[in-house]
Parts: sequence; structure tokens; C-alpha cells
Amino acid sequence: MPSDTTPDRDGDEECTTTESFADHGLDDGSVLISRTYNRLAADGEPAFEPTPEFFDTLEAAFIWAYIGTIDEPGVPPHVEAAIEDAREFTRQEFENDPDADLRTEVLPTFYQQVAGFHCAYRD
Repeated sequence: MPSDTTPDRDGDEECTTTESFADHGLDDGSVLISRTYNRLAADGEPAFEPTPEFFDTLEAAFIWAYIGTIDEPGVPPHVEAAIEDAREFTRQEFENDPDADLRTEVLPTFYQQVAGFHCAYRD
């Protein structure tokens, strides 16, 4: 989802990527970006590689960052769907750019896509 905003389900308000997870008790989604990066950096300086293994690791890091940030059990199905779709979009976006910077390009793009898909998929 290339736009920073998507109409909310009731049409009265806009869902922004920053506030996409407000309905889960998280007012600023940038927390998920930094916590995902910290999980990736737990074993040393992380680097982006356009490989299936990297995207497995990115997805897992984001899920654990989400679980550790949100005060609810598990990951709701609509959030799982948003993560899966964002993973594929991000993979396509960077598959021919192995020099992309993880912290300033890949992670923000991935989060923006997760948040955008979440805006569209949430109940």
C-alpha cells in the first residue's frame, strides 16, 4: 500500500501508518520499527540480504516485537495477514537492491506496508 493513509473502516477517520495499531493500544508504530531492529541486532550488526532466510528472520523479529509491545495474547489473524502481505511487497521492492540499508530503507518500508495493510484489514 503505497499511500500513508487509508480510509478507516467507518469512513469517518483516516488510518495513518503511525497510528495504525492504535486499536491494539499502540499510539506510535515507530516503536515496532525500533523493536524489530533491536531484535535483528541482538546477535550483532544486522545487514539486509534479499534472501528468503532474511525475510523469515524479519517477519519473526516483527512478530516478536509486536507480541512484546501489544498488551493482548498472540497475533490476530488480520495482523498476520498484514505482515505476510507486507513481507511479500517488501521482498519485491528490494529484491534487486542488495545494497539497501536495513535501518533507513528496508525496515521503514516493511513497517509502512504492514501498517497500511493493517489499516485495510482490521475489523
